[in-house]
Amino acid sequence: MTLDHIDEKIISMLQDDGRRSYSEIADAAERTEVTIRRRVKRLIDEGYIKKFTVILDPMKMGRKIRAVIRVKTVMKEATVISKKVQHFSEVDEAYFLDGACGIMLKVTVDDLANLREFLELKLGKVPGVGEIETCIVLEDIKPPY
Repeated sequence: MTLDHIDEKIISMLQDDGRRSYSEIADAAERTEVTIRRRVKRLIDEGYIKKFTVILDPMKMGRKIRAVIRVKTVMKEATVISKKVQHFSEVDEAYFLDGACGIMLKVTVDDLANLREFLELKLGKVPGVGEIETCIVLEDIKPPY
């Protein structure tokens, strides 16, 4: 299936506000609510829309430190490391990157002591983890939401 301008309008409006009503989307797209419901269902069924979710503000949830961490790995251990970091509660996002970049993690923790604990007692103890480079986020310039 290819997306047409109506599908793109639906996706754009839901990305802006996932709680937006079908009737509001229908009005904006100049279609019926039934049509919008069918299209959203199709977009879900075909995998364009993976899920609807809530994005929390980690700062309001008590977590005050965010960091981007680059992990150099022993190549033969990269897949095992990738699977392991998925289960760390501190990890918000994880990416296996091409070339010498290794694995990039976006983490959120309560404070610097928790960041150090995560780096030393969790991440640093995973077999195959080599050099770890940590950059603390000072300000959101363009957040993903």
